[in-house]
Amino acid sequence: MSKTITRTNRGKGFLAGTFQMGLYGRGFGSVAQNVHDGDTVNVSSNANFAIRFLAIDTPEISYQEPGSDRFLPSNHEVFVELLEAPFCKPGSTTGFSSALVSHIQSRSSATAAENHNRHAKAAEDKLEELIQGDIHDVGADKDSFQFFLAFAYEALDHFGRLLAYVYPNQANVPAAERKESYNQRILEVGLSSPYFIFPNVDPFRAQGSLINAALDAVSPHNILSKAPKLRKARDAVKAARRESIGLFAPGDPLQFDAFELRYLARGTPPTRWIINLGGDEQVLFHPQTYHNIPNAEDRLWVPEAFVSLFEASGWKRGPVPKEHA
Repeated sequence: MSKTITRTNRGKGFLAGTFQMGLYGRGFGSVAQNVHDGDTVNVSSNANFAIRFLAIDTPEISYQEPGSDRFLPSNHEVFVELLEAPFCKPGSTTGFSSALVSHIQSRSSATAAENHNRHAKAAEDKLEELIQGDIHDVGADKDSFQFFLAFAYEALDHFGRLLAYVYPNQANVPAAERKESYNQRILEVGLSSPYFIFPNVDPFRAQGSLINAALDAVSPHNILSKAPKLRKARDAVKAARRESIGLFAPGDPLQFDAFELRYLARGTPPTRWIINLGGDEQVLFHPQTYHNIPNAEDRLWVPEAFVSLFEASGWKRGPVPKEHA
């Protein structure tokens, strides 16, 4: 079954979905049993939800064909051609900076799509293995196993997917013995790139006020000093790189990150600004200069809607790169 919340007007409208009466006992409750007061009613989902793991970005198994709603495998000839010559069509560089075009072209190849799909399948297989192992470890089966979801500032993305840190439900296990999130474990085996997006990462997701979270971020050092989970995620990626595993495998590293395939397929450049967690400047770097911060774990992405909050705390926007001629 498809997910119960979907975009309207191809993402330009709003999220909408269908639900049914909430469960009551062993079945669906009556109207009287589900209406709590004049502005609250209990409902249940009549379809599946997808959960998008926060703070990580694995290669895409499939993606939308450019100019179409059809999803194709990421090694389909459409993507082979796209990643071999991303800017071959007239007007395809419009909106892209010269430096970003050069960066992408320097990494383009006829093998990039197959490389992407191969790493995507490895991540998919590993997540299946982790979940199956957890089902066994807790003595459950597919019908009784439960996930525990920890949400951040945003609970849904623009596709209607839940946004969360996802764990096996370990309510009866002492806190010190509980397993890490799947988000973290996929990073530890080197099969995902980090994708830290404000405000859905530590320390911001724990803040009572989004404004205070941004105002308190007076430097990259200040952010990291209050973010043990963020530091742990960054350390996992650094360790995977040192060990040359997963996306960093010698002779077969990931050629294009998932977000790069997505924006190339859309034909629009990235739009989130970036804080360099590996530096000490109070600068929000332009979205199209992300490649100047070579290690993904050093990038903290800030959507345009939140940039003014950081500017109020003293952050300055970096220069806008020259657009491609």
